Amino acid sequence: MDFSPAYIGMCENAVFIQQIWNVAYGDFYCDKSAVFATRDVSASISLVDDKVLIDVMNQGFKRSKAVWLPRQDQLQELLNITEPLDVIQMLSEFMGAVDDDTRRRWTSMEQVLLCAYALRTYKKTWTGADWK
Repeated sequence: MDFSPAYIGMCENAVFIQQIWNVAYGDFYCDKSAVFATRDVSASISLVDDKVLIDVMNQGFKRSKAVWLPRQDQLQELLNITEPLDVIQMLSEFMGAVDDDTRRRWTSMEQVLLCAYALRTYKKTWTGADWK
């Protein structure tokens, strides 16, 4: 799972992905208030557990301070590609549609799949700083 500052930034700026997040057990998120308080991104990563779900039900969970960090399996589900051969085919097609500079920026499958989802669904690409 990618917890890098780069992936957190991609997810935070991906309003389209944050808007579809249905908080579920086992989801990872970055608590933006913890980043602000500690200046340590790694200390801000949290996992949705029973306590968080209770807070969600009681409206005590502050979504505006949380950045969902989709896992690889969640991104594959959004892309509707769960079979290994389908993943390989989609990646082959996607990699042919982007330039070398773009490919060099990716350091995880989560980053690749988030970019593939953004391009396929919203026609957006990651510039390294924002979605265009």
